[in-house]
Amino acid sequence: MCGWLGILLVVVIAAGIWYFFPRRQALYAGVNPPIIEFLTTELKRFPLHQAVFQNDVAAVQQLLKEGHSIEEETDDGQTVLHIAAECGLEEMCRFVIKQGVKVDSLDNFGGTALHAAAACQNGVGVIRVLIENGADAHLKDAAGMTPGALAEKYKHFKIAAYLKLRGD
Repeated sequence: MCGWLGILLVVVIAAGIWYFFPRRQALYAGVNPPIIEFLTTELKRFPLHQAVFQNDVAAVQQLLKEGHSIEEETDDGQTVLHIAAECGLEEMCRFVIKQGVKVDSLDNFGGTALHAAAACQNGVGVIRVLIENGADAHLKDAAGMTPGALAEKYKHFKIAAYLKLRGD
C-alpha cells in the first residue's frame, strides 16, 4: 500500500510541476506543454500572433494594415517569427521576414526564433529559412545554449547536424 501512495504522490507532484511551469521555462526544462493551451491563454490577447499560429496570411496582412506592428511581442517577448518557427511554418516564416520582422529578436529568455525552431521537432525546413535570412546560429540564450545545443538536448539530431554544418 505504501508503494502505491508513493507512486501516486510522485505522479501528482510531476503533474503539478508540468501544469504550473510557465510556458517558456517549461520548454527549456524539457517539458513541452501542449501548444493548444498556449493558444487559448496567451495568443488570444495577441491577434497578430494568433493569425500566424493559424497560418492565416490574409489575416496577418489585414492586421498589419490595421496598424499592428510586425515587431509586436507577447508578454514573454516572442515575436511572430518565434511563433511561426515553433510551429514549423516555413512559408509563414518567409512571409513575416519579408514584412520586416527581425530574425534575431530575443525573447525574455534570450531565445531567438532559431532557438525556438531548434527546440521543436519540426524538421530542418524552418531552420534553413532562418539561416538563409541571416539568423545567427552562435547566439546563446539565457541558459547559455546555442540553437544547436538545444537541438541536441531534445534529440533533434537532424537539426543539430544541419546547424553544425553551418558552424554552430
